[in-house]
Amino acid sequence: MSLRDEKLDLVKLKFKSVNKRKIMKEKEVLKLRNKERALLEELGSLKSEVEYLRERLEDMKEQISQTQNQISMIEICRISEEAKSRAHLSNLNSHLSDFERLFEKERELIELKNKEQRDIEAAELKLRIQKEKQILEINAEHDREAVVVEGKCAAVEKECAVLKKRNNAIMLQLRRKLLETENKRRQLMEMNE
Repeated sequence: MSLRDEKLDLVKLKFKSVNKRKIMKEKEVLKLRNKERALLEELGSLKSEVEYLRERLEDMKEQISQTQNQISMIEICRISEEAKSRAHLSNLNSHLSDFERLFEKERELIELKNKEQRDIEAAELKLRIQKEKQILEINAEHDREAVVVEGKCAAVEKECAVLKKRNNAIMLQLRRKLLETENKRRQLMEMNE
């Protein structure tokens, strides 16, 4: 009878030991599930952040496109102003030639008018020169604005590159964490089997 009791006690001890191991394994599985849930939540959060960064990148691309359009418009305005300036200069030269021929023919008859005409021409020339200076100043301002816009474009492109690198680093970390979790889960599954 005592041998039987001893065997029964031994079986009970083994049963308790097995139950303890089972409870420990279940706790470990529960911890891993909680960790997996936390990682999935973190993954969702990171996906949201990645989507936000992607939207921001699209906004920056649109800003770059708008800036490039502005640069193109400034360049068109500059070329147009230069063409106008050349046309004005050509007109001035043409008028000057015409006046000189006219004065040559009628110099003796209209000596007094010649002086008045020269005064008028000088005033017109001064006015035109002032206008040309203003046009050149406007062109210089447009050039300065274009340089500023190009600088902004370069800064935006640098920021885009930084965001892209950051995005890649985040995705790499996520992949590593998911692989680690998957490996642990497989090990537990193998141990449970």
